[in-house]
Amino acid sequence: MFLSLPKSELKDYIGSQLKHFFPDGYHFVGSDVDSAMNLALERTEYCFEKITSTGYTKEGRACFSHLHSDQYSQFIYYLSNSLWNISQNKILCDKMVMLNKLLNGMFFTYNVQLPNIFLFGHPVGSVLGKANYSDFLVVLQNVTINTGFDDEGNPAPNLGKGLFLGAGASIMGNKKIGDRVSIGAGATLYNTEVPDDCVVIRNRIGKLELRQRVKLECTAQQYFNVPIH
Repeated sequence: MFLSLPKSELKDYIGSQLKHFFPDGYHFVGSDVDSAMNLALERTEYCFEKITSTGYTKEGRACFSHLHSDQYSQFIYYLSNSLWNISQNKILCDKMVMLNKLLNGMFFTYNVQLPNIFLFGHPVGSVLGKANYSDFLVVLQNVTINTGFDDEGNPAPNLGKGLFLGAGASIMGNKKIGDRVSIGAGATLYNTEVPDDCVVIRNRIGKLELRQRVKLECTAQQYFNVPIH
């Protein structure tokens, strides 16, 4: 993977940001941090090489720039989630959550299990709760997904593959969202189940409409070079 900074400099860069914003004496060091850095870079490479947006690949290889805010917000997720899974280093993980809020204006916690393949597209103002996510997720700005539970107390809603969330889209409640679903700008789903291959829009008079997809490919497919089945 092409990196804008060598791994050691990227680690120092993140450590400097954490120290600047949160000068509490807890430093971004340790064997768990090193392991999390390695794992986060592997996860970033695996994801970015499948994204078609400009700047994510070069000569068939993944690219990651610490100055590309969308890419950096995604990497901070991978890093905090990897660190949590390795050592449950809550202090550093909490600081990375706050760092992402400061730099990118979005919120998700380190123990949210986002999918292996997803894309943040200018996700300022987005809040992602503890739902069940699937690959090929696309999140634009001001998106909200609540933390819900099904009737047996399991995390919900279940979100299918190839979910596209336009600006201001919201999913509230615990109902299932199918595969290859596109939720348009400003559309809010409240305890509404959506079948596979549907488009959800808010029409001119503000009414929510669910339509069967007409186009051959779902909206999320344009962002990835891997077929969404």
